[in-house]
Amino acid sequence: MIAALKYEWRRLWSIRATYVVSVAYLGLVGLVAGIPIFLSNPIVAISWKALYSTPAFFLCAVVISVIAAQTFGHEYRYGLIRLTLSEFPNRSIVILAKSIILTVYILGMTVVAWSVLGLIGALAPEGAIEAGATGMSPVGVEVSALWVVPAFTIGYCFFTMSVTMITRNLPLGITVPLLLAAFVETLVTALIGMVNHNSGWINNNFPMSNAMSWVSGGDPRYGVVFGCWVLGVFAIGSLLFVKRDA
Repeated sequence: MIAALKYEWRRLWSIRATYVVSVAYLGLVGLVAGIPIFLSNPIVAISWKALYSTPAFFLCAVVISVIAAQTFGHEYRYGLIRLTLSEFPNRSIVILAKSIILTVYILGMTVVAWSVLGLIGALAPEGAIEAGATGMSPVGVEVSALWVVPAFTIGYCFFTMSVTMITRNLPLGITVPLLLAAFVETLVTALIGMVNHNSGWINNNFPMSNAMSWVSGGDPRYGVVFGCWVLGVFAIGSLLFVKRDA
């Protein structure tokens, strides 16, 4: 297991895109938080908790999910998966190692993003950040608890990784969750509503709709539904990875 973890860690940081995506993610977090704080007129005070909720902004999760898609997609895209499986024939170990390293990477990037936000808060104009302020974050998101930020990011990235495992296609791994959130779920909800007005239970259980409601400080039930989707897609992806030929 240790050898598999070292192998995956070296694979992660041997890819130039890892550095590009990491910088892009931190830059996006900084811009999303900084532009409203430094350019708003008049100044609207937000709380520190709201500021630290910024990484839960959906586009931030999309950017960092590129790394999740590359976890398997990079090896399929460049034909390296056979090399990996020849080194580690136990495919369950490969899945576990990739999952652990991805989780560690996301947690590390969340901490770094919070550090960037702390610097922005320290440089913010007087009155922009107040401990007792109420209201939303610079992008309209304020999580109920800060642990939701890494939990949502990990869940979204695992969803992306699982789609890549199922499709064996890196671009699809990135675009499918994005399309679900931006277009597909809304369209399906509208179409179902036109056919059957008693289908609210279907509309209320889409993965990305629940994820967005969860990170906006909604009921914890939304997080449970999203988590069940993540676990389900991950289970399907893992089963296919173990059973299918490389």
